Amino acid sequence: MKEITVLTFGAVTDAIGKSNFVVADVQSTGELIQKLEMDYPGLKNLNYAVAVNKQLVSSSTVLEANATIALLPPFSGG
Repeated sequence: MKEITVLTFGAVTDAIGKSNFVVADVQSTGELIQKLEMDYPGLKNLNYAVAVNKQLVSSSTVLEANATIALLPPFSGG
């Protein structure tokens, strides 16, 4: 069974209600996002970036077992 660790930050954590959890049996980032948006409808209205093992991705990416996914809110500089 493939398990993926998901880390969330900022508004994404607020929408999901937790900052660190495991999701099983997802094959890609697209499938993961689809599952999370079904489970947590508040995510659909948020802009966030997806990183796989600390690398930002912009399209659906195949996930390896034990990958770590970070869901990152927009960054603002100062």
